Amino acid sequence: MPGKISVRYDLPVDVETAYAAISGNDWAPTKARELGDDSTQVSRTEGPAGAVTLVVTRKLPDGVPGFLTQFLPADGRVIQTDTWGAADDGVRAGTWKADTVGSPAKVAGVMRLEPAGSGCVYVVEGSVKVSIPLIGGKAENLVVRMTEKLTSKEADVLRAMLS
Repeated sequence: MPGKISVRYDLPVDVETAYAAISGNDWAPTKARELGDDSTQVSRTEGPAGAVTLVVTRKLPDGVPGFLTQFLPADGRVIQTDTWGAADDGVRAGTWKADTVGSPAKVAGVMRLEPAGSGCVYVVEGSVKVSIPLIGGKAENLVVRMTEKLTSKEADVLRAMLS
């Protein structure tokens, strides 16, 4: 059974202000500077009613165990695609996926910015499937923990951008 990701982060601003930051041109360079992950924007495409598809490449997070490195891309990079839809009743929602070219891992999910009190909440949910006999489940659990840790750091960067 695939590993499950489910995290929520409170943000001190309204949905549209948070959305402008997390889907804007400053998101990748700010993450690169604050997280040291060499985030680079590959493309940003605007769609109808303010929808945005943002493609960013970055280094894989530190801490990947040696037994997994043989299954990861030689360049050590991941391509993340965030596809945000138009606002719907005050909520911004979309999908995300992290591609590690040539690896047996599939990491993807959904994300939302929802009104909450005087601010909003950023919700990230997803699944991790690693198709490696015998160690796939262990690898999935590791990727879930690493993804949750990364999203927590990104939420801190987003909060700093918004303050």
